Amino acid sequence: MISTLHEEPQLFFFCELSGAALLRLLDRPDVLNLLAARAYGVALALSVFDDGYAAATRLLNTHDIPVVAWLTLPADEGLAFNLQNYPRAAACYQAFHAWAQANGLRFVAVGFDMEPPLSDALFAGWGGAREIVRRIWLARDNALFPAARAAYLEVMAVARRDGYEVHAYQIPLIADDRRVGTTLLQRALDIVDLPADIEVLMCLSETAPEWFGSALIAVYGPSADALAVGSSGSGDAILHWDALRHNLLLAAACTDIIYVATLEQCVANGHLERIAALDWGTPVRVAPLPYAVLWSARLVVLIALIIARYGKTALAWLGWVIALLLWLRRRYATAQPTPGERQRSDDQRNQPERQ
Repeated sequence: MISTLHEEPQLFFFCELSGAALLRLLDRPDVLNLLAARAYGVALALSVFDDGYAAATRLLNTHDIPVVAWLTLPADEGLAFNLQNYPRAAACYQAFHAWAQANGLRFVAVGFDMEPPLSDALFAGWGGAREIVRRIWLARDNALFPAARAAYLEVMAVARRDGYEVHAYQIPLIADDRRVGTTLLQRALDIVDLPADIEVLMCLSETAPEWFGSALIAVYGPSADALAVGSSGSGDAILHWDALRHNLLLAAACTDIIYVATLEQCVANGHLERIAALDWGTPVRVAPLPYAVLWSARLVVLIALIIARYGKTALAWLGWVIALLLWLRRRYATAQPTPGERQRSDDQRNQPERQ
């Protein structure tokens, strides 16, 4: 598979730093000037609302750099939002909005990170497989889903009324659940399909095994409003430029909005300047084997979801079809003469006509 692009996409950089480290990063003229010159945005991970984040936001506002409030929970609460902590979403947004208003801060959007509350049991070999099957089996009985979905919809509606665009950071599987029109995967994984203004499918290096590389982007990119590439880890050993460049070009062939993880890694490894100098018309190729494997896996998921949604209805109609076939068979059998009737008919045809 080969993809090409001829226009530069809108880039947003995730930034996970806080306090003095964040201010040191943004206090570099080369960083601020490049972000401003290229109209790159920054998504600040806000788990607390303090003076440090306020100063960083003002600095970005002064340079007219678009800022996204990437709302997160403290690390001991799991960072991301899901069905199990949905009451925290409203409280987190209300605290953010009050803080932004009190400090006169400008944000172009509010971002909600929706991730499953994954446990270690999911990565324990056959035990993990059994846990996944158990979750899917119990998915329809997830009592948290209706209340959590209503709560998240209300939070997003309030954010829009306050003048913010809403971004949602979702795992790629959410696109399959929506495509079939089910909520099975959402209920099984304790997440919600948020109707955001911009949905960002997270195709980071942590999302899929390294062997799949950019195949995840190629398979799910055409279904996405926006994509996230890169790595949330740290160090040059994780964020290699060749892989990042390839994934950026591939993502840009699918969408015009890309999130990059993370700003601090890009600056530390000299990637920010390389990204600014990218030729976005460069063709890129996806390895056929990983693409075929991932595409096939997605097809299996879609078929399973279709069966889960329409299985009972299909069985009901199958019953009527079988009944109709049996009825037609009986009518056909009734209309046919018996062996004795056929013999008498033959005898009558063979009997010579009387004069």
